[in-house]
Amino acid sequence: MPSRPRLVPAALSWALSLSAPALLAPGILGCAGSPSAWPEDGKFDDHSVARLRSIEHFETLAARNETGAAVVKFVIVGFGDPHQQIRYLDGRFYEFHDQWYWFRLANGHRVPGARGRPLTDQHFESVAAVTEWSRTKRAPLPLGLRTVDERLYSDYFYEIAVHREQRVLGIGTLIHLPARSHPQPREALWAFELEYADEVDSGALERFFSALGESLPPAIAEDLRFIARSPAQEQLVNRLRARDKPLADKLLTYAELAVPGEIQVYNPGLIAGRLRKLPADPQQAAALLASGDEGAIWMLARVPDELPTGAGLLTGVPQTPLAHVNLLARDRGIPNVYLGGVMDDPQLDSLARVHAPVVLLAEPGGVLRIEPISEGAYARWRGLRASARAPTLTAVDPAAWPYTLDLDTVDLAEVPALRPAIGGKSAGFPFLRAAKVERPERPLAITVRAYAEHLAALRPLIAAALDEPSFDRDGRLRYLLLEGREDFEQRFSSAADRRWLADFDAAHEDASDKDPIAALLARGGVKRAIRDAPLDPAAAAAITDALTQHFGHFAANQGLRFRSSSTVEDVEGFSGAGLYDSNTGFLHPEAQASKKDRKRSVAWALRKTWASYWSFEAFEERRTAGVDHLAGNMAVLVHARFDDALERSNGVITLTLDLGEDRRGALQRPAPAIADMEVDVQLGALSVTNPPPERAGEVLPEVSRVTRDAQGRVAINRLAASTELPAGAQILDDVALIELLDATTAVAERWLAAENRELDHPRARGSVTLDLEFRALAPGWPAYASGEQAPSRVVIKQVRSLDPGLPAGSERLLDQPLPRDLLAHADRVEQRKCQSGRAFVQVVELFTDPMAAHDLGHAKEPFLARIGVRAEGLPGGSRHFDLDHQEFIAVSHGRLDQGMPWSLRVDLEPTVVPAVGIGVDRIELEAGLLRLFLDGHLILEEPAPCTLELMLSTPQVYLRSLLPAQ
Repeated sequence: MPSRPRLVPAALSWALSLSAPALLAPGILGCAGSPSAWPEDGKFDDHSVARLRSIEHFETLAARNETGAAVVKFVIVGFGDPHQQIRYLDGRFYEFHDQWYWFRLANGHRVPGARGRPLTDQHFESVAAVTEWSRTKRAPLPLGLRTVDERLYSDYFYEIAVHREQRVLGIGTLIHLPARSHPQPREALWAFELEYADEVDSGALERFFSALGESLPPAIAEDLRFIARSPAQEQLVNRLRARDKPLADKLLTYAELAVPGEIQVYNPGLIAGRLRKLPADPQQAAALLASGDEGAIWMLARVPDELPTGAGLLTGVPQTPLAHVNLLARDRGIPNVYLGGVMDDPQLDSLARVHAPVVLLAEPGGVLRIEPISEGAYARWRGLRASARAPTLTAVDPAAWPYTLDLDTVDLAEVPALRPAIGGKSAGFPFLRAAKVERPERPLAITVRAYAEHLAALRPLIAAALDEPSFDRDGRLRYLLLEGREDFEQRFSSAADRRWLADFDAAHEDASDKDPIAALLARGGVKRAIRDAPLDPAAAAAITDALTQHFGHFAANQGLRFRSSSTVEDVEGFSGAGLYDSNTGFLHPEAQASKKDRKRSVAWALRKTWASYWSFEAFEERRTAGVDHLAGNMAVLVHARFDDALERSNGVITLTLDLGEDRRGALQRPAPAIADMEVDVQLGALSVTNPPPERAGEVLPEVSRVTRDAQGRVAINRLAASTELPAGAQILDDVALIELLDATTAVAERWLAAENRELDHPRARGSVTLDLEFRALAPGWPAYASGEQAPSRVVIKQVRSLDPGLPAGSERLLDQPLPRDLLAHADRVEQRKCQSGRAFVQVVELFTDPMAAHDLGHAKEPFLARIGVRAEGLPGGSRHFDLDHQEFIAVSHGRLDQGMPWSLRVDLEPTVVPAVGIGVDRIELEAGLLRLFLDGHLILEEPAPCTLELMLSTPQVYLRSLLPAQ
C-alpha cells in the first residue's frame, strides 16, 4: 500500500520519514521465534500491560494535557493472528510507540513477529539511558535506529506497524475526552485513533476493535469509538456509514467533535501574517508547505504530523494530548490554536483565498482575535520588525590579551572592559566572588586570543562562504558546510535531499581554496575543520601551564569542565542560552581508566568547545538576530567538573530584585516584593535544564516560589513536587530555600550596583532579573590529590541577566529621566503637550510591555518620568520648571486602568516647591482642563487641550493598535 505524502516543507523532510521504508543496518535481522518475556510473567519489565483492569488503571498509565484529555498508547503484537497480544504502554515512561520496541531490544528481549535482533550485553533502566548510550556510537546506530529531532527513531518499527499491507504490528492510542458542559454539552468519550499515515481498511479496523474490546474493562469497551484523523481514514468512515456496516455507529471524525467557534489556545502570541488555507488534496498541500512560507498563518482542517514553517497555526480539530506539533509551536514561539469550524468560516475563507494579511492575537483562556489589516499596515509592521536593533559586539584585538585570566582577581569595575575578551559566562563569576557565595573554586578564563589564532587560517574561507548568495538562501547548504557531510546525510535523508546533494557535489568538484564552499566541505565542514586543526604549540603550552598551576592540586581523575563563554552570549538583545557546547578534558588523560576519557585531552576539549560556535543551531539563532558571525569569538571558562555521582540535586533560579520602592520620588505602582525567586530543582544529576527528550512531559522538577517584602518577611509557596520523589518529599526544605534567597539576593545587589555605576539617579535601574544555576554536592567534590575531602555544599555555577536590551529607537531617549529597567521593558513612550491661555505643560510617560515575564507595574498605568510647566500671569509671578520623577510624592491617572480617558494628578515633593520658578505643589490635567494648586488653593484653571506624540513604539504596540477596541 503506498504511503501518503507528508504535509511538511521540504526543509523538514529529514525529520519525517514515517512513510519511507527502512533500510536496516547490517546485523539486526534475527530469528523471530525466540521466547518473549512479559512483565506479568515475572520477567523483564518493559513498562507495558496486557490489559486495563479499570478506569483507575487507565489513569495510572495515562499521559494528559492541560484540557484534561488523557491518552494511553498501545501496540498489538502479531496483528491479525489468532494469538495476537496487545500491550498498553505506560505514558509516564514512553512518549512514542517505537520507544517500547527498541527499549525491549536494547535490553535483550525481542518483539514477536519483528526481525530486530536484541542486544545481548546491555541493560538500561530508561529510554533516556538508551538514548545517552547511542550518542557514544558512530553511525549507523545499533538496532537500525537513527536520530530525528533529538530522539531515537526506528524506521523499521513504523514500516511493519503502519506501512506494510500485511502489517506485523498494530499501533494506536486510546483516548479519554472528559465531559464538556459548554459551548455545546458533550458526554465523556472513550475512543482510539491510529497513526495519521495508517490507511486502515475495514477488516483491520474490526481487528483493532476486537483486540481492544477483549482487553478493556466494560466501562470503556462498551462505548468505545474510533476517531479518523486523515483523509484516507475519513473516506473509510464515510464508506462504512454508507453501507450501514455494524461499525458505522462507532465511527467519528475529529471534525465532528469540533464545535464551531470553540477555541483552545495551545500556545499564545501576537503576530501578523498572511492567512492561508491548506488544500484538502495531500499532494497539493505537500507542495504548498514545501515552499516554506515564513509569513503564513496556516488554516488546517486537521492536525499535521509536523509543524509547517509559518507565523501561526489554526487547526479545525482539537489537538491530541502531547501533540508533537504543539510542542514544536511552543519551541518556535508561534501562536497555535484550535478553532472549531475554521475551514468553514466564510470570512476567514474569503481572506485566505487572497492571502490577506491579518493580525492574530491568542491569549490564555481561549481568547482569539483575527482582524484583517491593509497591505500598507502589514508592510509597516514588517519594516518595524526588520528595524529591530541587532546586538552590538565590542571590537577587541585578541592579541592584546593573555591566553588565560584568573577570574578571582577580577574587580567588578573591570568586567565591562573584560567581557569582549572572556565572554558572557566568565563575566558573571566576579559577581559571585563579590557576593561571597559558594562557587567553583579558582575559576579560570581562557580568553578569545587562542580561539582567534586557531580560526585565522579558516577565516578567509568562512568569510567567502558567508558572502555566497546561495549560502544565505539555502538552509541545507548552511547545514552541510557547518555540520559536515556525515551529519547532513543523517538529517537530510529523503530522495530529494540526496538528489540535491549529488547536484551540489557536481557543481563544486574543485576543492581548492578557489571554491570556498568546496574547500570547507573537503575539510569536513567548519566544525570538523576546527576540531581537526592542531593547536598552536605556543598557545597550547601557555594554556596547559596555566591550567596546571591552577588545578594541579586536583586528583588526576578529576575532570575539568571547559564551558563555552562566547562573546555572543548574554549580550544586550541576545542571550544565546544553550546554543554552545561544554566539554570535559583532563590534565592527565593518559591516566584515565576509561578509554573514552583517555582521548579527552585539554586540546580536544578546547577545540570541541570552540567548534560549537559554528553549530547550525547557533548560527541560525545569530543569523535571525542579525549578528555578525565573524565579529564574535569564543572564550572558555574552566573549573572542576561536577561528577554525576556526587550531585545531590541541580537547579535553576530566576530572581528579580526590585528596589523601585527605594527610589526617591513616588513609587507610582503597588509595592513589589523586594526579592522574588523561583527555584526549579531536580534530584541528583537528572538535568533540570535539559531533561531527556524521551521523558519530555514526564520528568518534572520541584518548583518553589520564595518572596521577601520590604519588612523582611519571607513567604514560601510550593508550586510543584518533583516527579522523582515520593509524595510529600522535598528536595529543598524551607531553610535551604531561604539560604538560596539570601545568596542570590547578594549577587543581584552587586549586579544592580554595577549596572547603575555609570547612570545618574533619574536613569538608574530599580530592578534586575537574573538567571542562576546551582548544584548541591556531596562531600568529595572536587577530588584533591592530597586525599583531603571537600565538604558538602551548594555551589552557584552561573549567573546571567534575563533583562532585555533597549528597544530599537530608544537611543534618542537616553537623555530623558527614564529608569533603564523601565526603558528596557518599554512598550511605548508618550509625550503630551497641553496648551492653555496662560500655561504650557509637557508630560513624558512610559508604558511597560504587557506580555513581559516580570510585571513592572506600568502596562495599564504609565510611569510619569517628567513634567514641565511654563505659566504666566499667576499670583506670585510666572512659573517655569521641569521636574523628573524624583520630585513627585504622588501620581494618579484616575481610572485609566479601568478603561477611562487619560488624566493626571501630580503632587510635588514639598522640599522643591519653594524653589525659584516652581511655586506649585499640585498639577491636574483632566477632561481638557489644566489646574495648578499651591497650599490647597487653586491658582489656575483653564481649558488645555493636549496633543499626543509617540516618542517610542515597539512593533507589538503597532499590532495592538490595529485591533479594534473592544
